[in-house]
Order: sequence, then C-alpha cells, then structure tokens
Amino acid sequence: MNGTAIPGLGTPDALKMEKAEKKSYKLVVDYRDGAISIIDGRDLVEGLHREIQDLADQDVEILGTEIEDSAYDENLDIHCDKCKKFYRPYCRMHPLFKIPDRIPKPDKKDSSYSRQTLPLLFRIEKSKLPNAGYGVIADVFIPVGMVFGPYKGQRVQKKSDFLADGYAWLIKCGEKKFYIDGSDEERSNWLRFINSPRHEDEQNMVAFQTNGKIFYRVIKPIRINQELLVWYGSKFGGEFVEGEEGKPKKPNKNPFIW
Repeated sequence: MNGTAIPGLGTPDALKMEKAEKKSYKLVVDYRDGAISIIDGRDLVEGLHREIQDLADQDVEILGTEIEDSAYDENLDIHCDKCKKFYRPYCRMHPLFKIPDRIPKPDKKDSSYSRQTLPLLFRIEKSKLPNAGYGVIADVFIPVGMVFGPYKGQRVQKKSDFLADGYAWLIKCGEKKFYIDGSDEERSNWLRFINSPRHEDEQNMVAFQTNGKIFYRVIKPIRINQELLVWYGSKFGGEFVEGEEGKPKKPNKNPFIW
C-alpha cells in the first residue's frame, strides 16, 4: 500500500512531507532585540527565544492587515509605533501580548484593591523619581510588545469631578468625551501607580486608546529593577488628541500618544 495515491490528496509519503514542512507558529520573547516576536517553531533556539504560547495558523494569517488612516476603526485597529501605520488587529512584525491583572481577594484587607491587581511580574515601592511617591518596578525582564490594561477607575464627565493629581485620562469616542479617574485605590487598578518620565529617554511605555479604553504597552525593553514609566501629557489628565475627521493625531513634540 506504500505510495498508493489518495484521490485529491496525493501519496502518503507526500502527505508526510507536507505535514513535516507545515509551519508551527509560536509567540516568543526574542532576546536579541528584547521584544515579543512570532516565529516558525522550527526556528526556536534555546537561549535566544523564550516561548510564550503556540499560535493557530488562522490567527497568524489575519495579523498585520494594514489599514489606511481613512478606514481606521478604534475598536479593531492598533497603531504600530515602529512602522508608523495602523494594523488590524496589530502589526505582525511587532506583535503584542496582553498580561491580565491579578484577581483581587475580597477577604484580603491589608492591601488596597488596586495593589492586589498587580501582576506577579512587578512590585510597588517608592519611586526612583524625586517626589513621585510610589512606582511600579520590574521583577523580571519585560520585553517590547507586552500590553497591560485597561486602565481602571471612576468614569466622570468633567474636570471638576476629580482632583488635578495626574490619575485621570481623557477619552474621546466620536462626539463623546469623558474621563477615567484612577485616584481612588479601591476603584482603580495597579496602572495608577505607573509614573510619568521626566524626559523622553526615560520613557519605556506608551499609552493607547482602543474601544473606549486605555492600555499601556512596552516600547523599550524594561530590565530587572527598572521602573515602568509612561507619558501622561504636559498637563494633568492625559489626553488623546484627535485630528481631522476623528482620526488620531500624533503630536510633534510628544509622539508617545496617538
């Protein structure tokens, strides 16, 4: 029976070769550039890659669909800072991987709700920045492409409804506009503890808005014991500025927010 052709499929030997040559995609940390990457499983090299998870072929095939600015949909598309383009759902060359918040324990009274949501990758302690209060410090290496969020807090409509203390984001969805205020530790999550850098060189994260929510993503490798820092804007209450026809606008001075 060896070599007998199967109608429409070819010989068993050919099928074995085709199966052997079929790619097996994996999401990995590539230590050469300190970023999340998608590779063929056959290219996995111990010491160069740290496997995160397997990826289904159908999932990989739809990645990296380039979207024109005029067709951008904030519910579906994400801007790639390196490629300077929008992709659906995100860039295949520079993929993203979301780390969920920890689930707080209702009976744990010695720590606030927001502190309990902190992933095991980090710790909260006195910031390395002068007069910045507490900050979030990495306990492990954090690669480019990791995503955290959404930013949680109370939804308010006016600036007068919250303190000008840097814990609120302004969100614009079409004609609608509102703020997410994370000042209350019992009604927010750990992202409230991430401080803003003093200058561009310190920045290692970027904030982005999608589907009416704020997320943070890593844009520079974060080393062990390094503080997470995201740009909040030049004034309290970070803003996502929209350009003509509601398209996101990239500020010239601070290209950290789109």
